[in-house]
Amino acid sequence: MKKIISISVLVLIVSLVSSCRKDKLITSSSAKISFTKDSILFDTVFTQIGSTTKLFRVHNNNNGAIKISSISLARGSSSFFRLNVDGTPGKSFTDVEIAAHDSMYIFVEVTINPNNLLNPFIYRDSILFETNGNAQHIDLIAFGQNAYYHMPNKKILISSTQALYYEVEPCNTTWLADKPHLVYGYAVVDSACNLTIQAGAKIYLHNNAGIWVYRYGSIQVNGTQASPVTFLGDRLEAAYKDLPGQWDRIWINEGSGNNVINYAIIKNGFIGVHAGYSLLDGLDLPYLNNTIGNETRKLNLSNTIIQNCSFSGLLAHNYTVTGGNDIISNCGKYLGVFQYGGSYCFKQSTFANYWSQTNNGGGSQTRTTQSFFFNNYIGTTVLPFDSLFFGNCIMDGNLAEEFQFDTLAGGFTSHSKFKFDYCIMKTQLYAPTTQHLVNGPPVFNNPATYDFHISSTAASAAKGTGNNSYSSQWPTDIEGNFRAFPDLGAYKIQ
Repeated sequence: MKKIISISVLVLIVSLVSSCRKDKLITSSSAKISFTKDSILFDTVFTQIGSTTKLFRVHNNNNGAIKISSISLARGSSSFFRLNVDGTPGKSFTDVEIAAHDSMYIFVEVTINPNNLLNPFIYRDSILFETNGNAQHIDLIAFGQNAYYHMPNKKILISSTQALYYEVEPCNTTWLADKPHLVYGYAVVDSACNLTIQAGAKIYLHNNAGIWVYRYGSIQVNGTQASPVTFLGDRLEAAYKDLPGQWDRIWINEGSGNNVINYAIIKNGFIGVHAGYSLLDGLDLPYLNNTIGNETRKLNLSNTIIQNCSFSGLLAHNYTVTGGNDIISNCGKYLGVFQYGGSYCFKQSTFANYWSQTNNGGGSQTRTTQSFFFNNYIGTTVLPFDSLFFGNCIMDGNLAEEFQFDTLAGGFTSHSKFKFDYCIMKTQLYAPTTQHLVNGPPVFNNPATYDFHISSTAASAAKGTGNNSYSSQWPTDIEGNFRAFPDLGAYKIQ
């Protein structure tokens, strides 16, 4: 009987000790808290005074209690956000304890007047946590102004580990210019449907977002000189003004001949415009020979500025692209990739690559790839260019060689189909005597600030060296100045 009592007492003592250890406050810096979310997006479409509430949980997965010494909003008392921590409202809290293997709820509320145009388009804040010397945070994102929101509601698995999120736009729809458009994921223009974008529309695209015109669909970007359509990332802080790769691309698949981009400004994406095969159809030789070759695939790209893309300004796969008064500049890899053949014609356009970026460590990123890449085959099969023509163009950069021709025999056998006429070309690879190439620098005003006007004071090889027949097809430059003399590029020298 005594032995049984002793065992019972021992069990009680162990239980009490265990309980005491469980409630003991952990002060080690190795002990952290965890969250059910790392960011909170308030995607409610506000109409007047916007107010909405979201919640998340804070977990203590440690074997002892933990004290959060501080919970606060980064913007402080002026923040549009408000918190409720375990039933207590406020904007800052101190010494909040969570028992071992327990959790607590935090509710977040935001109130914004979206009709106040002084608000930032996207309003951001953070909840800051300090625990045992550890700083952790959760990002808060809300919309500060009225806008049209294009949010993904579907996904496609493109690999075992990667999904593409998208929303299919209503067929034959028009994006108005009265409010900005914010795109998360891909806004998809479905087969046989059309997307029209009004002059002056502002399109803000989130990280990895894009516009995808699927096979047999079409897009018309109807900007004007006074009211261009702009495509850029949704981070509007000064630090993101010239940060490349903030969004993905405008992607136009094959099957339509009614694609037009006129007077647009496309900046800070991964790729500016991708005219080529659809992701779902894949890319292989039978597909190119039997499908793409029999389908319409046309894009008119005119009076458009594409700049500061981390990969390429224009990526074209076996497409027909015509343009004039275009400026494609300062991209991380290429200005133009013309791959698997196709037909391309540009007149009075400026291509200039003076890419320069500073990485997070403060060092400078340099470009090692040539600005122009031409390819006419896949595997061992030649896919010839139907035509390749650049007239009265500037094709310049800060490398000694800016052209790469990756071609198989028979790819470029006819100068009538493959021609640079009255152009400044930064290359030592291609200078046939039958064509009128201009030697000498264009002398831009300031490539570092994307000012590719030709200097009016310094001697420029672009001044008055063009062909009248090409300039007459584009009688005014991208800014509407009349071309009295055939200068090269998109700008008339003033």
